[in-house]
Amino acid sequence: MTETVYRVRIRCTAETVWSALTETDSPRPWMRGWTVHSSWERNAAYTMHGEGGEVAAGHVIAADPPRRLKLTFDPAWDAGVAKEPPGTLEYRIRPSGGGECELTVTIAGLGGRSASSVSSDTPATYEALKQWLEDHSVSR
Repeated sequence: MTETVYRVRIRCTAETVWSALTETDSPRPWMRGWTVHSSWERNAAYTMHGEGGEVAAGHVIAADPPRRLKLTFDPAWDAGVAKEPPGTLEYRIRPSGGGECELTVTIAGLGGRSASSVSSDTPATYEALKQWLEDHSVSR
């Protein structure tokens, strides 16, 4: 099993990052236009949709707005990864002064193709989030 950790500094408040990560039922320009649905309460289910269907699902393990969100993460973007065991996805948001905050994304417990995909896609996804929050544009 692998662990992917990615950190990015974003010029905005922790509340703004939290809002972008937990926005429900609106296409996320920074994430291929995918949508997520959840109440974001502890033990609540969430589903992520894109590319014509469900691409991931799970439930909320912990939610401490606007500092931490931890989820189970069960990829389903294709038949191959859907057969692999789920992992976890954790967001930690920390104000770092000067109008910035640091977002740390940790995806753990995946193996096989899902781990490989997450490892290669995570930096671009969260750099796109940074770009979206700082100037409302995405060049993906």
